Amino acid sequence: MKSTPYVLILLLLFVSPVMGQQKKKPRPAKPRPAPAKQAPKPAGIIGSTVLVITKNQDRIAGELLDLSAYSVKIKSDNLESTVALDTVDSIVFGSVPAPRQNSEPAPQQTPSADFAKDAEALITAFVSFESDLKSPMDYTEYGRRVSDLRRLAERFLVRNSNSDKPGETRVVSLLWSAITDYGWARTIWTLKFGRSSDGTAAEGESPTLADSLASYPDIKAQAASGDKYVVEKVITSLWKKAEEKIDRARAALGH
Repeated sequence: MKSTPYVLILLLLFVSPVMGQQKKKPRPAKPRPAPAKQAPKPAGIIGSTVLVITKNQDRIAGELLDLSAYSVKIKSDNLESTVALDTVDSIVFGSVPAPRQNSEPAPQQTPSADFAKDAEALITAFVSFESDLKSPMDYTEYGRRVSDLRRLAERFLVRNSNSDKPGETRVVSLLWSAITDYGWARTIWTLKFGRSSDGTAAEGESPTLADSLASYPDIKAQAASGDKYVVEKVITSLWKKAEEKIDRARAALGH
């Protein structure tokens, strides 16, 4: 039994270095993530000539300055333009191809069938009025007919003024401008009443006369008589302007 303390001492001397070595064993270091590499710019195309065609068929040609995942940057005529890639339809590198002479034109936004039917009804009323103006018509009858036309034009405008088609918007603008010309002529007609036999009026005598002369310099030149203007010439010239707009509206509808 006396040997027991010596055995315990020997065991403690043997275990202590082993435990110390286990505690001092270093932990393996975690590997550091490699730094992310930036995507290289496409080689050989920066500085080259490109043609960018957008989804709206706009064409932008020039020197390529930058190309990323989001946009393309072009220099054209000393101006820099940045175009978002989600609006691009195609990009042509190298020499810019000339458009083919026999290529078909881009389709135009023609007026719809319902719009054309509505516009033709108003145009028919205008044409009938134009025909009646070729015969003598007094001021009272003229005023009544212009008022009827204006009511038709206002209803047409309310129904179609919100159109987003360029062809329809053009027709609306032409027809409304025509009724404005006829309305101006009606107001200027009153300048003939109580006038001397020369039938002239000064520009400052009527805001409507001043507006019409400012809008149509050719009428101002044709109707000038010294420092005044021949009222009858202004009226008939305004009628002619209205007729021309009606013809252009009919052409826009395909007639």
